[in-house]
This record gives sequence, structure tokens and C-alpha cells, in this order.
Amino acid sequence: MDPLTHGLIGAALSTLSGHTLQLQDPVFLGCTLGSMIPDLDIVAHYKGRLNYLLKHRSVSHSLIAFTVMSLVLSTILYIIFPSTSWSSIFLWTLVGTLSHGLMDVLNSYGAELLWPFVRKKFTVNMIMLTDPVVFFLFLVSLITSYSFTSLAQTTTLMTIILAALYLAFREKGRLKIRNNLRSVYHQETKSEVIVLPAMYHPFSWNFILLQSDCVLYGTIKDNNPVILRVLPQWDSADPLVMAALEGNLAELFDHFTPYYHLVTQQSINNICKIEFLDLRYWSKGNFLYSGQLNINENGEITQEKFYLSPDRDGIFLSY
Repeated sequence: MDPLTHGLIGAALSTLSGHTLQLQDPVFLGCTLGSMIPDLDIVAHYKGRLNYLLKHRSVSHSLIAFTVMSLVLSTILYIIFPSTSWSSIFLWTLVGTLSHGLMDVLNSYGAELLWPFVRKKFTVNMIMLTDPVVFFLFLVSLITSYSFTSLAQTTTLMTIILAALYLAFREKGRLKIRNNLRSVYHQETKSEVIVLPAMYHPFSWNFILLQSDCVLYGTIKDNNPVILRVLPQWDSADPLVMAALEGNLAELFDHFTPYYHLVTQQSINNICKIEFLDLRYWSKGNFLYSGQLNINENGEITQEKFYLSPDRDGIFLSY
């Protein structure tokens, strides 16, 4: 979720405490700022976008970080507003930070909630990075709560219920699409079909079909599946693939995305090129994030590059 949506959700949740939407209220400030503060990892941008992509939603989006952030922020607010109990400020600040983690897990980018014990981004692939329906619901809730103070708690509760129903409806639709794809393409197990929210189309879905000889990547148009790419399966026993999986690019993709694929290209001048594809995001007729490495005739990696978009120059990785 984007910081603005997180802030709207945090501000709306603060009304459940019975406190008003005022800048002089530490509970409102704690819950609202707490819902946005994990995205301070944007400071990683100063070392470049690649560094930001690798750092984003890792340490700062863990349960440990949420707790520490809440402790620090609530203590600062208590020093400024000592008339409100520290425990009350901390509780609602923690509610705000936890709401941030919950919403980020709903989209396909995910968050490392269990860092440092599990270096994995948890995701349920339910909504895109910014969902217009969730944004609209909480925007209306905030405006109503501010205009009619006596209805604030009721309005927020109704908004949470409506948002939950919307998310349940989306999940039901996602599961229905998965079952339809299993039937159409004769996939034996549910794990062979992955349905993801489309990047720029909030009410559309993309999908990954894991077959024995290839991986099919497609989208749903007019309730019908359309295949966008057919990717040959890669052989994990292939010496070239094994060499590629030992490089920095493989380590990057292992950490960056749960869904990636390798494509081995034909050797030219004794140089084999292997492409890494992040299957989560489709943009401009290709995958948004990709990488490519070169392997010489001795099985050594000579060059690795990461691409931030299909039409941008790659970033060289050192090793």
C-alpha cells in the first residue's frame, strides 16, 4: 500500500479509541504516524533504486520493528502530551503499525514479518500495490468521522466490515479463477496455479501455470485466460543453470521475489546468457523486473545485470 492509504487507515482506526481527529491528540497522532512510519525505509533510495527494492519491506516491516517503532514513537508523544497515559498511546500506535503490516501482506510484494528468523516476504496476492476501493472506503470514513464526531466509531467499524467484505469477495474471485484455470489447463494440484493481482488494473488478474515442460504466464480478459508468455522449464541439473544459481543475481532474486524463472539462451561466441524473470509484475509487454548474466566456456560468471524495467539500462552487479 502507498503511504497515503496507510495514513488514512491509521487515522480511521484511531477513532475506535474514542479520541478525536485532532493534531493535539497523541492517540490520533500515534495511530496515524505509526501506520506510515515503516515506510521510512525509503531512505534506502539514497544508495539507488536497486538498494531500495532490496531493503523495502524487510527489517522495517517485521513484527520486531513494528514493536520498537511503536515504543519509540509513543514515548516521544507521551513526553509531548503527558496528560494521556503512555500505555494508551502505545497501544494505538502499535495498532497503526500492525495495520501497515497487514495491508502490505495483502499485495504481491509482501513483507518480511518474521525477520530475522525467516527471511521471506509473506503475501496472499489479494490486491495490487494501491487498491482504489480500500482507499475510497477509508477516505469516506475519515471525512465522515471528522464531520460527525459522534458517529466516528460506528463509521469506522462499518468501514472495516465493508473493506473485509470487499477483500473476501476478491479472494473468492481469485480462488474461482484458480479453479477455472486448473480445469482449462488440466493442472493437477492447486500449487501449480498462482493467481496474482494485475499491476495497473485493480479488478484484473494475472496467472502463472507451472507445467512439466514449460511455465505459462497470462492474464484474464473478459473472463477468459490469455497467454502472454510461454517460458521453457529450466533444468536445475544443467551445469550452466547450477552456476547461475550460485551468483549474486540468484541471491538477489531469491530475496526479492517468491516467483521467478530462469531462461537459458543459446550460446554465442562461447558465452551463454541466462535471464532471470520476476513473474509478479507485467508492464509494457514484458516483465517489470528482470536480470541477465553471462557465463563463459569455463562455467564462470563474467557479468550480471539487474533491470528495473523493460526499457531501462541494467545495473551491473559486482562480485
